[in-house]
Amino acid sequence: MLSSAFNDGMPTRSELFIWHKPKGNLQLGIGLLERPKTARLMANYELRRQKGSVPSLTVGVGLQEEGAGNPGIFATANWALTPFLKTPSSLYLGVGRRITVKGKSLDREWKLLFGTSAQIVKGVSATVQMDGKSWHGILSFKAGDVRVGLFAFKFKTLGIIAGWGSQ
Repeated sequence: MLSSAFNDGMPTRSELFIWHKPKGNLQLGIGLLERPKTARLMANYELRRQKGSVPSLTVGVGLQEEGAGNPGIFATANWALTPFLKTPSSLYLGVGRRITVKGKSLDREWKLLFGTSAQIVKGVSATVQMDGKSWHGILSFKAGDVRVGLFAFKFKTLGIIAGWGSQ
């Protein structure tokens, strides 16, 4: 899976993420950031899958040498709401801590993470996220394995996102 974002208002300005999901619950990735010119090594692991209304649980790490963007560790509870709302939708709630590869903390405490997404018409989704510091919005269109959209960083500056891959 491949995803990218460009928004001149972001500290990183542009990001490219490449993900690989071998069989099982592990997902590995690398993120390439424009500012600073660095790479973020990433891994996510789904501890349990959603069963009924009990959420899936995921933990992850994404570390880089310099502390721009959101490197660190996280744990989230994730709900696929589609069976309940009868439209493609999801929600996650969790905590995260921004740290660098050398273990330097970029925050004094754990931060609340939140996100929700819903299909508003066939192929078009609206997403709202809280990354522990700021709220962001995404409006995207999906056709097959390709997704493109607008990304409102802090709801102040507008950028573009694009992605490819089945999920």
